[in-house]
Order: sequence, then C-alpha cells, then structure tokens
Amino acid sequence: MKMRTDGRTEIQGILLGIRNDDMKTVSPEKLGEQRYRFRISGEERDLRLNPGNRNETGGYDYPLQNTLKIGRSYMLECEGDLVCGVREIGVDSCGSSEYVPPVSGIPGERTVLNFLRTALEPVGTTLYVFGGGWNWQDNGAAPQGRELGVSPEWTKFFREQDASYTYKDRDGDEAKRDPANSYYPFFGYNTYYYAGLDCSGYVGWAFYNTLEAEAGRPGYVCGADPMARRMAEAGWGTFARDWANERREAQDLRPGDVVSMDGHVWISAGLCGDGSAVILHSTPSNSRQGQPGGGVQIGAVGKDTDCEAYRLADRYMTKYYPGWHERYETALKDPELYFSLKGEQAGRFRWHTDGRERGLADPEGIGNMKPEEALRLMFRE
Repeated sequence: MKMRTDGRTEIQGILLGIRNDDMKTVSPEKLGEQRYRFRISGEERDLRLNPGNRNETGGYDYPLQNTLKIGRSYMLECEGDLVCGVREIGVDSCGSSEYVPPVSGIPGERTVLNFLRTALEPVGTTLYVFGGGWNWQDNGAAPQGRELGVSPEWTKFFREQDASYTYKDRDGDEAKRDPANSYYPFFGYNTYYYAGLDCSGYVGWAFYNTLEAEAGRPGYVCGADPMARRMAEAGWGTFARDWANERREAQDLRPGDVVSMDGHVWISAGLCGDGSAVILHSTPSNSRQGQPGGGVQIGAVGKDTDCEAYRLADRYMTKYYPGWHERYETALKDPELYFSLKGEQAGRFRWHTDGRERGLADPEGIGNMKPEEALRLMFRE
C-alpha cells in the first residue's frame, strides 16, 4: 500500500466479483452501493466504487464499473473503502495480435458488402454472454461495443473457455443455477459485459463498425425487438412487417437485411431457393458436450439439415472457423420462430441504397444475390 500526498492510498488488488452474488436483482438506485470483492495482500476485502458523474437522465455514468473485469489485477486509488480510480496492471495484448479474422471489414466504409464482411469479424471467436456488448448498467453500448474491430477481450475469453462453457445454467437446467460462478447477469447489471456479445450487442457493434470510423462515439446497441424499427426511424433504411407470411415463409429477405423478432435480432445473408435462409447472429447454442453456450456464428433457418442454407452455413463454419466447429455444431433454427411476425415491433430493416447520405451503397449488387453467391463474395472466394 502506498500513501499519496493527497491523502489517497494506492493498493494492488485482484477483482474477484461482486458481493451479494445470490441477489437476483438490484434496484437502479442501489447499484452504486454494491461492494466489489478484491483479493488484497492475500486476503479478501470489500470495496465500494465511485459511481462517477450524474448524467442527463439523473443517473450516473459508472466509469469504473465499465472498466473493471473479473479476474484481472488493478492498482486501486482509494479513499478509505471507496475506489476512486483504477489502472489495470500486468496487461498483455489479450491475444489481439494472434487472431486475424478470415474476413474483415473497413470501419466507416458504408457499403452493404462491408456491413456483411464487418459482421463476420467476430464469428467463431466470440461467445454468447447475456448483456455482452451492453454497458454495465444495461442502458447502452459497452466500451467494447464502440471499439473498431474485434475486441481482444472477446478472443481472450473464448480461449479461456472450452465446450463446457455455459452462459447461464449447467446442462440448461435451472436447478443447477450457480449465480456466484455464472456469466449470467442475475444481479441487475452486466458483470461480464466485456467478455462476449449477445444478439443486440453484436448487431449494434456491426452497425457501429460500418457507420463509424473512430472509436468511442455514441453506440448503436439497443433492445433486440425495436432495433430494426429504430434504425429505420433514424433514417438509415426502411422497415417492413410483411417480409414473411403467416405460414412462416420468408417472402422478401436479402443479404444485409436486419430482422428483429420477439426477443432476438439477426442479420440476413440471403434467402435460398428452397426458402431457407443463411443468417449471422449471436445466439445460445449447445456445445458438443450439451452445454448452452454458443455465440457469434453463421447459421441457418430451415426445416432440416438437408436445406440449402444449412449446407452453406456448415461449409463455411467448418472451413473458416475450425476452432469453433470443434466445440459447436452448425446451428439450425426453426422457421416457426425466426420467420415469425410475433411481437409489436418485429420486422425487417433494409438499408437505403439509393445514394442518400444516411444509407449504404451497394456497388457490387450483393443485396440482390442468393446466399451462395453472396458468401463467395463476402469470403473473397
């Protein structure tokens, strides 16, 4: 421990977690009172975190809560038991230089093709974390959701896990729930916001990396259900609810479209001739050990594994993401759910491609391609 001239102390500690791990929710006004568990000089100690400054809505910005990561070492600047500043120590590159995505986009290049290539960057190396890509207080984009490129935190977390990873309950059994050792935000805040992506965190990140050329600007993460409508209302494209029919058949779905459904949002890579669809999304899916994990992946919506979309998705996940494919089978989703019009805000977003300031150009015409042709172009085959 080091005493500073301003009366504050500097203490080295490892963040272990948050006290009251058995609490299922914490009211917003109590969030700033939560105590964080640190290992300091071999002993566990509880400390409070400064909630930061008031924002325009009357809450706080929680800068420290949106910086700390469980299991990491920090130099803590303290006033008594209140942490006023943190500096991560022993930081390595988190493997950022070790992983090069098979496909990468160009930040700020506003084309439909670049949007799809950008959306492929986290595929196969980013696990599903509920609240991943959202900030700690769950009201907007996390710092990682406003970064350019794949966050090294995602690849680090992926390497630290295996096929036994579960984002919530062991074996998918609620009776085996273990809040103290879970990656699920039982406590009213996103403890592992930095470690992976959920569905809206992923799509919001893809929007950001396509529309912005520098990090740290306002993000695009919002609830899954209203995401398609909100992007249309912001002027980036159009919104439609009649893209599928009551028989759960997609009638008008193109590469680059974004679909919000009841509780989920995903990116289309196009509609196959047999009515199945190739999609990009972050979704829970069982590992080969039967554990509910999953994450950002190329998947298919179709009736069975004989559909064209599944064959395409499986080919690309096997060829380009072998590490992922060792843990997870290619995910096939049911048209009854994914082509559903259930939910007041459910619908399809489609980019303006007619040269407007708010929209994406499509010089390659990928929006008019079938998935097989679109994927070849996306992967530069």
